[in-house]
Amino acid sequence: MSAHLEKKASSQASFFAVIRRLFHSIPPIPSDITLAGKTALVTGANVGLGLECCRDFLKLRPARLIMAVRSLKKGDAAAQSLRADFPNTEIDVWEVNLVSFASVQAFAARCDKELDRVDVAVLNAGFGTAKFARAEEGRRRELTLQVNYLSTALLALLLLPKMRPTVSSPDPGRLTIVSSDAALGMKLKDPGSGTILDSLDKPESFSGFLQYSYSKLLITMFTAKLAQVVDPAEVIINSCNPSATKGTGFLVNIESVFVKALMGAWMSLMGRTTVEAARAYVLSSLVLGKESHGSFTDWEIRAWPVMMYGEAGSRMVDRVWGETLDELSFAGVDGILKDLKP
Repeated sequence: MSAHLEKKASSQASFFAVIRRLFHSIPPIPSDITLAGKTALVTGANVGLGLECCRDFLKLRPARLIMAVRSLKKGDAAAQSLRADFPNTEIDVWEVNLVSFASVQAFAARCDKELDRVDVAVLNAGFGTAKFARAEEGRRRELTLQVNYLSTALLALLLLPKMRPTVSSPDPGRLTIVSSDAALGMKLKDPGSGTILDSLDKPESFSGFLQYSYSKLLITMFTAKLAQVVDPAEVIINSCNPSATKGTGFLVNIESVFVKALMGAWMSLMGRTTVEAARAYVLSSLVLGKESHGSFTDWEIRAWPVMMYGEAGSRMVDRVWGETLDELSFAGVDGILKDLKP
């Protein structure tokens, strides 16, 4: 588990370690892994890593795949190509826009109504921007914070009751939330007055790249804490880092034209393809077992970001957790967690 890997955290977060991992091939999906009779769900499913994850899941022959997308038109186009290759699986395209809490709630309600169970979910949808903008709902948070953290956390919480074992599906559900190695070296500061979330919601100090990195740190902290209150016999929860990947839109976070060009050249030379990187999603969500509960993974269990360790790290994780539950209280998340406590 990541909780036991503190000694490796600093070295893992170094730039050279990030580069070194890119020279390691992601293993193939074991031949005995199957999704027969199961329902899989992927957000951000119409492009990039999400689409390739869908393709990998379909090779494992699930009964049903839910492609959760922001644009139904684009989702339907992506699904059409998949249906041609995998005619024996029911492939559905459902709309969810993580800019909107209401959309997340409507999507989760549809899952509850129309699905017997969600056996595996990969929350891959993400957002990045070089310009500060706000959501129109709730506390009108900055969009990267809203999409990559708050709405993703809300969707995870709302899906949990539908992922618990049933008589017909006794295995634990599998929930993998996408993080990034951009989170590894990030550190949150105590803002003194106000909340951590408020401190990350200020236009005067906004940086697209830093905000993206902070959002991935927050979701990694959330995943680790969520795993403490959910029994892995019910749902195995982890966060997955696909590593630097070509063609994912990551560079839109970078303001400087020079740095963007430099990073673009580096990504083109060193980055993984989406086909390869998506395997990390499958390995984290289906192959790694209860030992990965709450952990930061790629195809193996890695250390958490450095700042999550020690007493100070634990206090910060708890503080962010409390602020998050307060912000999402309108959706009844406290009741969900109460029912799921081990």
